[in-house]
Amino acid sequence: MSRAPDVASDPRVAVAGSGWFGTLAPAVRHDLLRVMQVRHHAHGDTIFRRGDPTEAWLACASGAVRISSAAANGRPLTLTIVGPGRWFGDPPLSPQDLRTHDAQAHGETRVVAVSRTDLKRTLELHPSLFPALMRLQALRLRQVFNVVEELGSLGLRARLGRQLLQLARTHGVPCRGGEVRIGVRVRQGLLAELLGCSRQRVNEQLGELTRAEVIRREEGALVVRDPARLRRWADAAEG
Repeated sequence: MSRAPDVASDPRVAVAGSGWFGTLAPAVRHDLLRVMQVRHHAHGDTIFRRGDPTEAWLACASGAVRISSAAANGRPLTLTIVGPGRWFGDPPLSPQDLRTHDAQAHGETRVVAVSRTDLKRTLELHPSLFPALMRLQALRLRQVFNVVEELGSLGLRARLGRQLLQLARTHGVPCRGGEVRIGVRVRQGLLAELLGCSRQRVNEQLGELTRAEVIRREEGALVVRDPARLRRWADAAEG
């Protein structure tokens, strides 16, 4: 009889420890972990393209996944950066389902995949997984609505502050003195895509945060020097 992986030494530990996954019944978690396949991707690798068949259900185990789409001018537009423990792309419930966006590895990344066959078998064994999938999709939809609402109601300073706090939560590496190093490469162009503005405006705001000693910039990385001050900065900008 096959056994579930030892998640204590397995890249699937990030998925197993995520909030949504933890709400599943133990037998469901066991059977999903047992069929998960780990895939390794180098920085920039294409995980899937828009229009590809949806053949597997995917989650980020380590590293990051950049979800993007083409803007009206044909240039890529980053929609979100998926961190460890997060599922991305739609579950492969039908052979006719196609990918709606592009996904690329952002840095060295490991992804876990549950094939359509294994997902179908798990759903047959555990019907309770159906409403759990619906809850997950509803959560993701609310997150999309929140992003759209922020774009329409918040200024750039508040959106940048929130985005940096989110990156610090999902990819933060604690440092001395309470600092948090964002563990994925965040260039100005990427932040501009996430925030829907120009690189120049992002650079201006980053410069202001640097001068205020809220963040500091290292080679290829951003460090949040004081997360509490960054939160206050973002909250003040909302007003």
